[in-house]
Amino acid sequence: MLYLYTDSWMVANALWGWLQQWKQSSWQHRGKLIWAAPLWQDIAARVEKLVVKVRHVDAHIPKNLATEEHQNNQQVDQAAKIEVAQVDLDWQHKGELFIAWWAHDTSGHQGRDGTYRWARDRGVDLSMDAISQVIHECEMC
Repeated sequence: MLYLYTDSWMVANALWGWLQQWKQSSWQHRGKLIWAAPLWQDIAARVEKLVVKVRHVDAHIPKNLATEEHQNNQQVDQAAKIEVAQVDLDWQHKGELFIAWWAHDTSGHQGRDGTYRWARDRGVDLSMDAISQVIHECEMC
């Protein structure tokens, strides 16, 4: 049995049932491929034969209200950042590509300049290079 505490509603909901729904619908939602489908497919394969108990933990609360769960969550976040930095030295670039993909998709595939304006208007700073790479790899564009 795996006990998982997460501050991510996306992860919690996925493990509470979305993974099964996505798998049954060929990893699509409303006719569109779900975000980061290969990663979710990998997670689904890894937890398929496990009993997973998931509990959501609020991430951002005042320190004086923090329970042991919240303190543990902070420690795990720090450890994850250290691990990511050690294992994947290109994590910042990948993070920017992820955000660029999200902006491009959410803005309606408006092209490079349109995606840039859409993101900028929402306070998201993206490079034209990242947006161009995402558009080049976009199956819809």
